[in-house]
Amino acid sequence: MKTLDVYSRDIVDNRARKTYSVRMNYSANDRSCEITPSNSQPVTQSERIGSIDTLRGFALLGILLLNIIAFSGPLAAYYDPSVNNDISGLNLAVAMFVDIWAEGAFRAIFSMLFGAGFLIFFEKSNVDKRTLKSLYYRRTFILIGFGLINAYVLLWVGDILYAYGVTGLFLYFFKDLSANKLALCSLALFVFIGLLHAASYFTTESMFTAYQEVLAIPNGVELSDAQNQTLENWDSYLQAQLATPEQIAIETNIRDKGYIENFIFTAQINIVFQTVIFLFSAFWDAAAMMLLGMAFMKWNIFDASRDLSFYIIATSLGFGVGLIVNSWEIITYVTGGFEPSWAPTLRPTYDIGRLAMAVGYIGVVMICCKMKLFSKLLQALSCVGQMALTNYLSQTIICNIIFLGFGFGLWGKLQRFEIYIIVFGIWILQLIYSVAWLKRYRFGPAEWLWRSLTYRKRQPLRKIANQV
Repeated sequence: MKTLDVYSRDIVDNRARKTYSVRMNYSANDRSCEITPSNSQPVTQSERIGSIDTLRGFALLGILLLNIIAFSGPLAAYYDPSVNNDISGLNLAVAMFVDIWAEGAFRAIFSMLFGAGFLIFFEKSNVDKRTLKSLYYRRTFILIGFGLINAYVLLWVGDILYAYGVTGLFLYFFKDLSANKLALCSLALFVFIGLLHAASYFTTESMFTAYQEVLAIPNGVELSDAQNQTLENWDSYLQAQLATPEQIAIETNIRDKGYIENFIFTAQINIVFQTVIFLFSAFWDAAAMMLLGMAFMKWNIFDASRDLSFYIIATSLGFGVGLIVNSWEIITYVTGGFEPSWAPTLRPTYDIGRLAMAVGYIGVVMICCKMKLFSKLLQALSCVGQMALTNYLSQTIICNIIFLGFGFGLWGKLQRFEIYIIVFGIWILQLIYSVAWLKRYRFGPAEWLWRSLTYRKRQPLRKIANQV
């Protein structure tokens, strides 16, 4: 067993410049990253993996490119940009760009890093395994609590923390698998998810085709019971998507009201999202990505320690496949008049495109970390990543203040391209805030609370001079 220093990054604060490194354990059969704090306490700055923090920050900001759609307008518009919006010209170009470059990719990276973080947590040395297991399950249940707060109290229907927490409860049983076995488990889940997407696509296409055939019947012709049932089936489908004109009108009215009205409306949606949709979609999606992230961690992909050529090939192949698949998907969607059966998550090729794009983005970030390109931006992204929980919750708070009726009330009032001006503003705010906060404090506010509850001990928050 050899010990190598494989990655270091410079963090600049207003007092001193310090270099942090990660120690990697290497063996001929399996390479795994090991962070080795001396006791069961949160990792210190010197034990963090800089490239992972940077990648996490990058993914967190990227997720807002999609989440902003559901924050700012009807939920149905998340899947169909033509809902309640002028989708031509610049609006169409922006919608297509986001679909090609961002749909599902950043969420995939975020999920993979959860799996990587799971392995890091369990690689603490000199800590009893039963203690680590207890700590892990406690922190995971607390994460579920954060997710419930984000969903119900902070009113975010797109919360991912709950899904991560519940899925994370099952990761423990996979932690000792080799990277190859983890990748195979992930692949099996992706095949299963692909079959679910294909089934959803063909079912929806069949329903929509039958619906269009009934609509083509001339006025005055009496419809059969079967034809009336076809219309009812399609209306039920649209209702399940919150996409009927009546539902959108109701949603528009409620979003312009106060907190209580929005709480009641959002809670009803969250209950469905965290039960039916979670069981049939979110759980499998999160599990597949987490297991793949664990495999990537054991293959030393996330620590920027592989050869530069490895990351260049990963970037080229990832973007090469992802851009071709995603471009074909969105062109088909637009030229087909935004046919419901071809909405993003119903596409049979959906996971191929987004996973390829995720690999491409991972390659780019690792190349930048390895070559120390854009160092100031990487340092800022690393700070965002270290405060990922705080920044994720902050995005909910900021967006709801901007868009809902108890705030500035801009819900449904901005065009598709205009909401990305707000995204850019939030990015700048979180980059600046994260850097400023971590100059003085060890953790973000939410991270501090999470760690204090996990270890049942108030963690020191303010940094001490010369602290690493």
